[in-house]
Amino acid sequence: MAFEIFEQHFGELTEYVVQDAATGNRFVVVPEHGAIIRQLSLRKNLTLFSILKTPPTPQAILADTKSHSELLFPFASRIPDGKYKFLGKEYQLEKNEDGNLNAIHGLVRKKHFELGDQVIEADHASIQLHYHVQETAGYPFDITFSVKYTLHADGRFELTYDAVNNGKDPAPVMFGWHPYFFLGNEDVDAWKINIPSDTVVRFNENLIPVGKDQFTTEMPVLLHRRDFDNCFVVKTSGSGVSTELISANQNVTLKIDQETGEGKFNYLVVYTPPARDCVAIEPLTANVDSFNTGEGLNILAHGHHISGTISLRLI
Repeated sequence: MAFEIFEQHFGELTEYVVQDAATGNRFVVVPEHGAIIRQLSLRKNLTLFSILKTPPTPQAILADTKSHSELLFPFASRIPDGKYKFLGKEYQLEKNEDGNLNAIHGLVRKKHFELGDQVIEADHASIQLHYHVQETAGYPFDITFSVKYTLHADGRFELTYDAVNNGKDPAPVMFGWHPYFFLGNEDVDAWKINIPSDTVVRFNENLIPVGKDQFTTEMPVLLHRRDFDNCFVVKTSGSGVSTELISANQNVTLKIDQETGEGKFNYLVVYTPPARDCVAIEPLTANVDSFNTGEGLNILAHGHHISGTISLRLI
């Protein structure tokens, strides 16, 4: 059988490798550090591309403040001053952003996830991980959060999240993934991006939404001398949309598919870091600060769950 799953050490961390020996496609997940994907390699023809930028050493991963590959739950991006109101009650989250201004990126980052099912079949292999969010300061809800990573024989990588409310009270939930992508040894200025949106969220100076504007840039757009740090409302005419990161020189495109529709990934953040060696492309289930605005926010009743899938492939 071509697929295999095995354990290895990365410094003091323990990680799991899921790979397809027939193609070389593989991903590496670190359960004890937020269940992040540390490495993701996918093949296009004769070339195996490492497409996910993460810190290169165990020490750098443990010290990371840029949320490389992190899972963002039960909220993503910023909540101003860490304050939100839900069903008439006010809550105060820890202000954990640099500068102590906002709560940012949720409550499961860098947490120790428990291993779940490991599956190997003829056409795919997957690994599932769980974390229990319970009675956290500013979030007094009881949620089991899980993520399943799957590698398919056709070269697709999938991330599927699931959240279930174990508590008696309704709970607000939002999910996002925070990967930084690159293609070969080129920098950002060599690539084009195709963003599936005609609406961009307008931010204030604190990167908190204050409205929406039309996004009329012709797609795909060359990233040369182009900076993005924006949240977009994606077009949701069907069951999914695709963002494309395109390298014409290498004849390869990274296609990032996100489920859309009720409760799914109807928002997208695109960010070009100052080093211009990668692009963050972050599917979100709700708008920034949705805990206050309700835009896209999922509200889970007792015993109910919500899920969604993001998939990647090279074309």
